Amino acid sequence: MSGPEKSPLENRLLIGIFVCALLYSLYGVTLNWTVPFMAGHEFRQAHTAIVAYYIDQQDNFSLLYETPIFGKPWVSLLLEVPIYEWSVVLLGRATGLPHVVAARTISATCFYLMLPAIYLLLGRLAVPKPRRLLLLALVLSTPVYIYYSRAFLMDSMSLMCSAWFLLGFVRTMDERRWSWLALTIVAGTGAALVKSAILAVWMIPGAAYGAWMLWRDLRARTGWVAPLKTALWGAATVVVALGALRAWVAYTDPFKAAHASAWIFTSKNLSVGNWGLFNFKVIFSADIWHYLTACWEQAVMSRWLIGLGLVAGLALPAVRWRVLGTGSLFFLPQLLFPFAYAYQDYYFYACTVFLNVALGFMLLGLLDSRVPRWVSGLVFAMVFGAQVMTYWQGYRTGQNVVTKGGYPFSDAVRDLTPQGSVIVVAGADWAAMTPLYAQRKALMVRNGLEFDNAYLNQAFADLADEDVSALVLYGPLKTNRPFIALAAAKFDLDASAPTFSHPMADVYVRKIYVKGVQMRLKGSLKYPDITIPDKSQAGDITGVFPVPPQVARTAFANVTPGPYQAQFAFGLDIVEHAGRPAISAHPDSDLWLRAPAGATRIAWDFGMFPPAYEKAGDKTNGVEFIVEGETPGGQRRQIYRRLLDPVRDAADRGEQHEEIPYTPLPGETLQFSSRPYGNNYAFDWTYWVRIEVK
Repeated sequence: MSGPEKSPLENRLLIGIFVCALLYSLYGVTLNWTVPFMAGHEFRQAHTAIVAYYIDQQDNFSLLYETPIFGKPWVSLLLEVPIYEWSVVLLGRATGLPHVVAARTISATCFYLMLPAIYLLLGRLAVPKPRRLLLLALVLSTPVYIYYSRAFLMDSMSLMCSAWFLLGFVRTMDERRWSWLALTIVAGTGAALVKSAILAVWMIPGAAYGAWMLWRDLRARTGWVAPLKTALWGAATVVVALGALRAWVAYTDPFKAAHASAWIFTSKNLSVGNWGLFNFKVIFSADIWHYLTACWEQAVMSRWLIGLGLVAGLALPAVRWRVLGTGSLFFLPQLLFPFAYAYQDYYFYACTVFLNVALGFMLLGLLDSRVPRWVSGLVFAMVFGAQVMTYWQGYRTGQNVVTKGGYPFSDAVRDLTPQGSVIVVAGADWAAMTPLYAQRKALMVRNGLEFDNAYLNQAFADLADEDVSALVLYGPLKTNRPFIALAAAKFDLDASAPTFSHPMADVYVRKIYVKGVQMRLKGSLKYPDITIPDKSQAGDITGVFPVPPQVARTAFANVTPGPYQAQFAFGLDIVEHAGRPAISAHPDSDLWLRAPAGATRIAWDFGMFPPAYEKAGDKTNGVEFIVEGETPGGQRRQIYRRLLDPVRDAADRGEQHEEIPYTPLPGETLQFSSRPYGNNYAFDWTYWVRIEVK
């Protein structure tokens, strides 16, 4: 292995294998590159994506970021320093790419930037340059590195940092140069803060190498200076990274521990519950190894081929110890974190490089053995072919799902409830797809907590100042009437029947939104598989209804000051007009607000939707827009009145902008109204964009 470089023919073949593997990797990584669906543990990708979404929305690049899926306080689930998410947001802003495409770009770039570090590390193992390309080809063609190098996950960024950390560590310990120490500190700190579980895997070979160097110095018996220097240089490479990680844990754990639901993500609970750290009972569990080996077959290739490949490597004296050493680094993380690796195949992103290297040493050992070349070629083809077949029959199937992501019911919640409102989700644990695609902050009731009334009462009370516009129920929760009744009572939901249903979920919305939501859904082809219950079963608010402050803040964000009561002929319906939210105000619609003292003018932007006057056949005959004032004593006065007749008067078409002089009377309330002209309501499709009294 450490002898002179091999024949030119072999070198050309190895270079050809590497080029083919690189092209194959690029094909797989970029397959359906712009499809929004996040294939592969979408629940975890959605968690990362929702963090990036709110960083972007709030322009919040601080360490105190929101992951709004567990209710208030929204800052409760601080898992990692969001370096990856910041990168996604900044790249998206700079290029105009959607977040999911920007995330894939960051992930793939980090993966390919990891390869030079592996190449240089192989050089420290005295692997000739062309032969290093064979080992890199195995990495490139591994299914887990194709599939998850395009995921909305920070794993590739942490893996890149970890690989460069290990290279920097080895070079620092060998050469004792400050430049290598600086690289090691930066890369190690980045890996620790992005995803420490991956750095932990790569610190194992680093610790082994450092221990070997210390043992070598001690065995030389030349005094205490050399061992002390080795120990100090070794400590210098990790003290900053481990110190930064400890500081981050100390900063974030209190937020999680204080939250009634997010406490399961404290460092202690993650280590014991989610990872199974040092759980020896689990390590020897047959069930766990069943799941672990199933992940091998999903992420790499057949478990039997992996086993045969490693056994064959151990049988070759020239590479036995290299296969044993690098192969063990594939297994040790699974022993340290059995739960994480058994149930989440993307965790193998951290350690499969070592298995690739072990299998690569086996292949190189075959080349140098007395085995006929045609046999070696057959084994080469078998290993690479197994990787290709595993990817083609598994991960590639998921990548070929062409969908925009989300569900019709999450689209409906996004489109038909007010921006800035909050949703409650139960039956989906903490899988953040619903709030992500609905673009709503959420209280996700973790599985089991839907029966904990003390928790529910507190979590619901924490949302008292929010406009909770919808309750989304999955699975058995759809028939949990006590839970539905409790949520309905807290958030004024219509509990008589779901506002609309989908095979996956039932959705209940706030009473004041029911009629408008159902009107928009009826006859719409935008939301497939959504059904509306029989009208006789669905409750609704009719007539004048009070507008709580939290609803005024979301549904009437374009009204200042916020209204205190309203009525709408066809229910409250917020629609988009010219890129802005608008209130659908078909006659007879009314909105009441309290005039601020000292006001001097009223700004009112309103109009009629073009189909009302552009459609063929019958058209609108006009709508009156009216502002009236009323004092506490019952005195009423008309402040403004205008008839829009866009069919006959072109000036009445499009959005109208009125500036109305106004002097309020003491305690006066204002009533904004739309009324039909001549008592004819046909085609009076009217909207209000902005009302501002100041």
